[in-house]
Amino acid sequence: MLSPTLLFLIAFLVVPGILLAGLSLRNVDSMLNIQPGYGLSQYILVFGSTTYANALFTTLWVSLGTALLCVLLAYPAAWLLVNAPTRTVRTVLYVLLVSPLLTSVVIRTFAWIVLLAQNGLINDALRNLGLIDTPLRMLWNMNAVIIAYVQVMLPFAVLPLATSLGEIPQSLSRASMSLGAGRIHTFFHVTLPLTLPGMLTGAIIVFALAAGSYITPLLIGGRLQPLLPITIYQQAVQIANLPLAAALSFSLLLITGIVVFLLGAVLKRWEKRTYG
Repeated sequence: MLSPTLLFLIAFLVVPGILLAGLSLRNVDSMLNIQPGYGLSQYILVFGSTTYANALFTTLWVSLGTALLCVLLAYPAAWLLVNAPTRTVRTVLYVLLVSPLLTSVVIRTFAWIVLLAQNGLINDALRNLGLIDTPLRMLWNMNAVIIAYVQVMLPFAVLPLATSLGEIPQSLSRASMSLGAGRIHTFFHVTLPLTLPGMLTGAIIVFALAAGSYITPLLIGGRLQPLLPITIYQQAVQIANLPLAAALSFSLLLITGIVVFLLGAVLKRWEKRTYG
């Protein structure tokens, strides 16, 4: 039963990955022509260059910050979904949550440009209210990128967290409060620990998506932002240095894999400690 899926993954994931790995080990001359033989020159350039190291570090902290913000904002949204008064209200809330995913990420990104531009809706509203005299510069910076990231990826943090909240028996909260604990104490000592799997799962998904996204930062932040996906796009499409683009891609994949592995290890350790 798994044969079609395995063949698909081998043909469109494993084989291209092997070809890309081989390409990242090729050398190029001054005209970016691929030379015979293999070597580590591209990886030496990636990890030995301040520019690429800074892009990798910036990509990591932006992705981690986005994951943290998404989890924090997802908690009240997930709580509202789980504790909706009726099934109809819950269905409507789920539709509102999932409906942005049916829209292209490019369209949603352009919507943020309309909002944040110097002649956009936010600046116009602030000027009309007399709060500012000159338009605020809200585009082409990392803050705008993070805001757009959070809006685009928030549903991926809400859904696993809502699943964790929905699996908690209400009798646990009632038992805690019947023993003298208040609502705040019950939340931090009963509800919050039991939703840690959903929080970590959402953080892993958001982090992985943010680390590999280039459309949103390219349109919102501009091509000069020190983010590795933009650098990979420039090397592959604009400069046509394919070996360097492949090495950057594998470097990003490696670092992302390490972070995801660490978060997954924390999750497994918590589950082992909780459930044995």
